[in-house]
Amino acid sequence: MQVQVPVTYRYHLCLRERWQLELKQRRLIIHAPGIKPSLPPAIHTDRLTTLAVRGWARGSTNGLLTELQQSLTPKLNQFAGDVRHLELVRPQCRASVAEFVRLWLERDGQAASITQITVQFADENPKQLKP
Repeated sequence: MQVQVPVTYRYHLCLRERWQLELKQRRLIIHAPGIKPSLPPAIHTDRLTTLAVRGWARGSTNGLLTELQQSLTPKLNQFAGDVRHLELVRPQCRASVAEFVRLWLERDGQAASITQITVQFADENPKQLKP
C-alpha cells in the first residue's frame, strides 16, 4: 500500500515569547524564539495518489488504505518538527527575521546606525552562527 501526496510545511516564531536585541558596535544581534512548525501541514489532496496491491498474505486493501490515511497527518506532523526539516528552513527564517527588523529600523529612522544584523534562534547552538 502506498500513498503519495504533496505537502506544504509552514513554520513560525511566537511573537509573545521572549525576544532580545543586543547591539555590539554597529552589529545588531537578535535573540529570537525557536522555530516551530505550523500544524497540521497542508496536504494537497487534489494530487493525492494511492497504489494498492493485494497479495496473498495481505488483508483488504480498503482496510489498509483507511489505516494509512488515518496515520498520514500524525506522521506529517512528526516530519514537520524533525530537526532535519527545521535545519532546511532555518536560513530562510533567519533572512525573514533580519529583513523584518531591518524594515522596522528603517521606518523608525535607525537603520543607518546598523551595519549587520545577526539572528540567533533559541533552539540552536550559538556556535552554529557565522558572524
